[in-house]
Amino acid sequence: MDIPSLLHRAEKALLPIFSEIDAQVKENLRQVLAAFRANRVGVHHFASVSGYGHDDLGRDTLDQVFAQALGAEKAAVRVQFVSGTHAIACALYGVLRPGDEMLAVAGAPYDTLEEVIGIRGSGQGSLKDFGVSYRQLELDSTGAIDWLSLATAVKPQTRLVHIQRSCGYSWRSSLSIDEIERIVRIVKQQNPNTVCFVDNCYGEFINTQEPTDVGADLMAGSLIKNPGGTIVTAGGYIAGKAELVEMACYRLTAPGIGGEGGATFDQNRLLYQGLFLAPQMVGEAMKGSHLIAYVG
Repeated sequence: MDIPSLLHRAEKALLPIFSEIDAQVKENLRQVLAAFRANRVGVHHFASVSGYGHDDLGRDTLDQVFAQALGAEKAAVRVQFVSGTHAIACALYGVLRPGDEMLAVAGAPYDTLEEVIGIRGSGQGSLKDFGVSYRQLELDSTGAIDWLSLATAVKPQTRLVHIQRSCGYSWRSSLSIDEIERIVRIVKQQNPNTVCFVDNCYGEFINTQEPTDVGADLMAGSLIKNPGGTIVTAGGYIAGKAELVEMACYRLTAPGIGGEGGATFDQNRLLYQGLFLAPQMVGEAMKGSHLIAYVG
């Protein structure tokens, strides 16, 4: 079969899936536009300040827009985050203290977090170097969350549970919003004070809800992935409960500065525009993945 005919057949077969994706894109765009409207976003928010970045109206308003669009109390959207890993590391260092335990419940996290945790390397200022212990729950024989083990996994010292939404470089399925909600519920039943943190990289806008909509306390991701809409040139975000977001910002900048500092270097317009484009771009990527899987 020639390629045009194959693609035509694929398009017909995938039409119901594509229609569902289109409906999802419309809902996510509605939520983003509602956040723009509620925060009265205008052209004056596209300007930025230099120096310390104090009183950057565009940046501070973008934080509020992101928080509302992602179902969070507070967000910090910063070009100073060099990657998703950096944003995640700031969240972990912000929350965890010596004697605390971090528990990964979806198997091993991304390789890039191994040095942050202290699984690999030494003397680099890892969490392990600062007295934070680490434990992980392996996936079950089917590659899914081990729900039975999770039911009794939280210990008195377990300060933070790490939930990696994307499959990353492993062969497991990425976690659904329903699975994340179930994880949070099981963890909170054991200790309501344990922080449920979600590595949300590659997960934004693939559903009409985000982890913070279903009980996650904190999440982080990269702006050069989904929420940047393919046009944002650098940066990352942290979103969740206000106190936890600010604790993470203290690690990005310094105690006493937190989220109040950080110039945006005239990137505000791209950051707003990237968020506006994100639902559509994510939807197109999802369609492309279905198409490749069908014809492959």
